Amino acid sequence: MNADLKVVRAINGVAGKHRTMDLALDAFTRTGHLTFVLYGLWMWFGPGKAWDKSRRRRSAMMALFSVGLASCVSMLIGKIWSRKRPFVRDWKIWNFTGHKANASFPSNHTMNSFVIVMQLYRDKMPGRHIMAVMASLLAFSRMFAGLHYPTDLLGGIGIAGLVNAAVNRSFVARGIAHVTVWISLLLDKMVAIIRKAR
Repeated sequence: MNADLKVVRAINGVAGKHRTMDLALDAFTRTGHLTFVLYGLWMWFGPGKAWDKSRRRRSAMMALFSVGLASCVSMLIGKIWSRKRPFVRDWKIWNFTGHKANASFPSNHTMNSFVIVMQLYRDKMPGRHIMAVMASLLAFSRMFAGLHYPTDLLGGIGIAGLVNAAVNRSFVARGIAHVTVWISLLLDKMVAIIRKAR
C-alpha cells in the first residue's frame, strides 16, 4: 500500500468514532461548496458604495471565470487519467457520502475553492481569511470521507494556482472587467424592474 492511500485510511479510520465530528464533516463535505456560492452572491448583490461594489463584482467574475477554466482542465485530466478513488482501491475505507466511483484526480472541490480564495487574496477582498479556512476544511473533509488522496488535494491547489495566474494576465483580466460592467448593468436593471413591479 502506498503512502497516499495509507494517509487516507488513517484519517478515514477515525470516522464512526465521534458522532458529532462525523455529522459535521459529512454535512460539510456534501454542502461546504455552498458557502462559496453564498459569499459570491454577497459580493455581487451586497450593499456598499459604487466603487466598492464594482471592485467586488469584478473579483467575483474573475473567480467565476477561474472556476470554469479550472473545471475544464480537470475534465480533460479525467479523460486522460481516471484515477480510482481511495474507497474503490481499499474496501476498509468507508465511503459514507455514497459518492460515485468516478475519477479521483484532482479534487474539484479543493481546486475550485482554492482558485476562488486565491482571487480573493489577490484582490484583498473582505472575508478572504474566513473563506481560506472554509477551503481548507472542505479539502480535509473530502479526504476524511475517503473520496480523495492527499495528492488529489495538492493537485487541485496546483491547478488553481496555474489558472489564477493565467486569468490574471492583463489582457484576460481586462476582458473579464468589460464583461463585468455589462452584466452589472443588465442585472441592476432587472433588479430595478422587479422592485418597481412589487
